[in-house]
Amino acid sequence: MQGAVQGLRERKKIETREALRAAAIRLFLEHGPSAVTVNDICEAARVSRRTFFNYFESKEAAVFAWDQRLSDEFASRLAARPSQEPPLTALRRAMDDTLPSFAAQTGWHARKKLFSACPELRTKIMDAVLRLETRLVDILTDRIGCPAGSLYPRLLAAATGSIFRAAFTTWSPETGLKGLRLLIDQAFDHLAAGLTAPASRP
Repeated sequence: MQGAVQGLRERKKIETREALRAAAIRLFLEHGPSAVTVNDICEAARVSRRTFFNYFESKEAAVFAWDQRLSDEFASRLAARPSQEPPLTALRRAMDDTLPSFAAQTGWHARKKLFSACPELRTKIMDAVLRLETRLVDILTDRIGCPAGSLYPRLLAAATGSIFRAAFTTWSPETGLKGLRLLIDQAFDHLAAGLTAPASRP
């Protein structure tokens, strides 16, 4: 019984998060991000400001592809990978394990349209990715056992952020999780091979 109640609560949380995200995307597309307030989003989703800030730290965060919850999941999965795994493999597996949560979100067509229509959102997206990269640096530094401030963990974290951004911007949402996973696998393969240029067409 307790498990059923917890499952119901979790589904309710997911529904509320997606309702807020959908409302923010729709309002941003209709009016532009600068003209939309948190109160507007709350009214459209029929929730309180307090509820909104339980899920998102700002109106822009409501439409980000990689929100705090997913960042936490990715970082936790990376920290839990077997210590004997090479760092790049651990990053790849942690991202692969997090992808179902990412792809389960809704409204990807509208979200990608919004990012194209509103370039001012890109800096916010970059800020979110950079915060994640900072967390990855700390985890990778501990895993590798190198001194704090070393280049290698920073390079790995930055490369991982670039892999995600490149795959996401290339991804067609209609291909679903399978399509996104294929792109990320290809990106990691390119990185592992030293970014050798693919064969040119004849």
